[in-house]
Amino acid sequence: MSSLTSMAAAAALLAALTAGCARTPAPAPPMAPPVKGETISRTAVQGRESFVGTVRARQRSELGFESSGRISAILVDVGDRVRSGQVLARLDEAPALRRIEKAEADRIAAAATLTERTTQLRHNESLAKDQIVSPVTLESAQTQYRLAQSQLQAAEAALALARRELALSRITAPFNGVIVARNVQPYSDISAGLAVFQIEAGQTLEVVAMLPEAVAARIAPGQAAQASISQPAQPSATLPLKLERISSRNDSGSLVQAIFRIDGVAPTLRSGAMVSLELPGVVNKLVSIPAAALVPDTQAGRGKVFVLENAKLVGRPVQLGEGLLPDGRIPVTSGLKTGDQVVVAGAAFLSEGQAAVAHAPTTLLHGAKP
Repeated sequence: MSSLTSMAAAAALLAALTAGCARTPAPAPPMAPPVKGETISRTAVQGRESFVGTVRARQRSELGFESSGRISAILVDVGDRVRSGQVLARLDEAPALRRIEKAEADRIAAAATLTERTTQLRHNESLAKDQIVSPVTLESAQTQYRLAQSQLQAAEAALALARRELALSRITAPFNGVIVARNVQPYSDISAGLAVFQIEAGQTLEVVAMLPEAVAARIAPGQAAQASISQPAQPSATLPLKLERISSRNDSGSLVQAIFRIDGVAPTLRSGAMVSLELPGVVNKLVSIPAAALVPDTQAGRGKVFVLENAKLVGRPVQLGEGLLPDGRIPVTSGLKTGDQVVVAGAAFLSEGQAAVAHAPTTLLHGAKP
């Protein structure tokens, strides 16, 4: 009887163990991984626009002859300092002297003719009082007198022009300055108006730049700017500028000339130097994301980010702006709105529809709020 009891107990134990194994609980669902997110907000960014500017002297001039001729002497060269009124170059004066001689002779002849006509007029006037000559004869004498007067005036004007031509056969300095360019050689023939010298005065410089019409429309005299200067064997320098004048005319259809005054002294800067002119750009309110949040697209200027919505990751195509912002951020022009929570780390390892939760930091750094 004891043997049967032992066998029954063993059978009952085996049945209990078998039943226990059959009731093993189902495994718990995997936990949603935490992801690091950033809430999108718009940030005001002050852009800067760069243009090419040229340095030039504020007082400058191109000097030439008013008449054509052969250059007989060039008395200065590039780099020479000159004073106001100093003779810089001369044309051959022989033609002008001959014209003066002719004009003087014509004037003497015209003066003699006028003297003769004056005497004849007085004589005829005396005879006309005694009715010895007819009124027609007196009128003819008066006409000859007026004609002689006109001829003398014309001769005097021609003589003045001939003397002026002689004076203009010399180039004189209009102000104290430095010769910065010479364009011709001695004993060469030159046309009227062709520049022979370029002269500049003083150390007062300015920067001239051609700006797009859209930029010129939003700036006004007094606008601050700066010029970046790169010179050989010297560190780059920055000069503060201020807009002084802006043209009211478009050149080449879409460019406007703007002239900036250099605030301060630039002793090593030469006229003709090229500088990088920087103007404050338009203040834009940009949406931007860290570069690590972007999944690049095969199409340039496009990409994808993951947005956390209702504990799931949703892929969102975005249109990218140009350039790279400070701190390695990328501007986004469309696809995101303020308040979106974008995943900013590990985007390349995420998938559409994946469950996720926002990462909550557990370490409190010194000074951080719990």
